[in-house]
Amino acid sequence: MSAVSPPPEPVVRCEGLVHIYRSEGLEVVALQGLDLSVDEGEMIAIVGRSGSGKTTLMNVLAGLDWPSAGLARVAGWDLAQLDEGGRATYRTTVVGYVWQQAQASLTAELDAVKNVQLPMVAGRRPWAARRGEAVELLAAVGLGERLHSRPAQLSAGEQQRVALAVALANRPPVLLADEPTAQLDGATAHAILEDLRRMQRELGLTAVIVTHDPQVAHHVDRVVQIRDGRTSTETRWVADETGARADELVIMDRAGRLQVPPALLAATGLAGRVRVVRHGRGVLILPADSGPAVGGSPDAGAPDG
Repeated sequence: MSAVSPPPEPVVRCEGLVHIYRSEGLEVVALQGLDLSVDEGEMIAIVGRSGSGKTTLMNVLAGLDWPSAGLARVAGWDLAQLDEGGRATYRTTVVGYVWQQAQASLTAELDAVKNVQLPMVAGRRPWAARRGEAVELLAAVGLGERLHSRPAQLSAGEQQRVALAVALANRPPVLLADEPTAQLDGATAHAILEDLRRMQRELGLTAVIVTHDPQVAHHVDRVVQIRDGRTSTETRWVADETGARADELVIMDRAGRLQVPPALLAATGLAGRVRVVRHGRGVLILPADSGPAVGGSPDAGAPDG
């Protein structure tokens, strides 16, 4: 009997990830033991309220910030172990970053095709191949006729498409996008999301998008919500006899912690101390004053079968 091969390691793996930064003399714990796993070829969206830790997570994955504690691995690179040289190589070859404001990725004095070639210089791409590859990327995002236009001559949507081509210039295995549709109208945002999804599939990319845009949920494999610096829930769209529906799961971390959705807490009034009892293959969370007779002892319940 042949040995069973272990499952492949996720392209993005965070375990107990903590990031602390200083602001106005105070220490802010932006990530509080976050767990996240993204498989090869998967495209996910990260959502959450302002201050939940979304941007901090993206900055860590992009190699702009580093973990204060815990594990963050991307495409086999341990981000906590990188020195400045390793961090620069990582940012050039492993991840492509689409910023919220396209201008952050573009040089105003250069036309579109030269903007796309610029990161190729840092990535030491062969000189003879740079222009051809830049032209191909711009054509792939629908800008084959705007090769020689500078950013100021392009619409907001066209600038974001050039920024996507810049992010993909060195053929990174991982694409990160921070609010890529925030500055765009609804129709343009939809078109950009379709471009992102198409390029992700064609190039076999693993992609992580931070967003407030509800459209994004229909363009990704799953949506992960962050609350208070930890992953809270994930939602996938599944098909059934009534069509597509959202299937939401609560994420339990390695310490057994989970965040009950606020709507359920409000509906049940659960807070502070609660009683957790076994129930078949699951558990019930009950008010503390329900008493052990309700649902039985912590080990009570039906068999696991």
